[in-house]
Amino acid sequence: MKKILPFFLLVLLLASCQKDPDMSKLSDDFVVFTDHNKDANFESFTTFYIPDSVMVIGNSEKPEFWSATEADDIVSTLVSGMEGRGYTRASDKESADLGLQVSFVKNVNYFTNYHDNPYWWWGYPGYNWWYGYWGNWTGAWNGWYYPYPVVYSYSVGSLLVELVNLKAPLPKSTDAKLPVLWTAYMTGLLSGSDKVNIELSTRAIEQAFVQSPYLKK
Repeated sequence: MKKILPFFLLVLLLASCQKDPDMSKLSDDFVVFTDHNKDANFESFTTFYIPDSVMVIGNSEKPEFWSATEADDIVSTLVSGMEGRGYTRASDKESADLGLQVSFVKNVNYFTNYHDNPYWWWGYPGYNWWYGYWGNWTGAWNGWYYPYPVVYSYSVGSLLVELVNLKAPLPKSTDAKLPVLWTAYMTGLLSGSDKVNIELSTRAIEQAFVQSPYLKK
């Protein structure tokens, strides 16, 4: 036992001194999927609004959010991406043309392949918070819809970014929904380092803009 103990302590010491992985070797860890409404005229929009939080899709009935430390880099990267495409960040959602919402899939693994049916995350615990955030502030909307099919494999540790049209024509029916114009889904192997995971996420967001040249003022 005395011979094993020093070796065990050495293993712990090496593990505690291990550096974060080289980011250049993790560049392919996140796969990025994007899709958009082919009928959307992105040049017609000027302003956008984004909350300063990232919502966590988990098992809680109440919405959970990443802390400011975890969310800041992701929100900042999205803001930079939108401003780089010619859009101006609005100080409040009521005056914005577009709304950006960011969700983190914490502990669920579903496959989504719907065209006319509701998407699985619509009714998932916590996600309904978005309805009240965007859909009801005008007093006329009831959530939102995708005018294009979404076929993604959503898994644990994924980021979901959705761009909502806040200036859609006022609805005539009581069940009308705000249209989602653009979706970016990012997934990949997570490391044991929060720093590395955030870096991978921001790189994936930057890639989402790269592969969405239509998203510009």
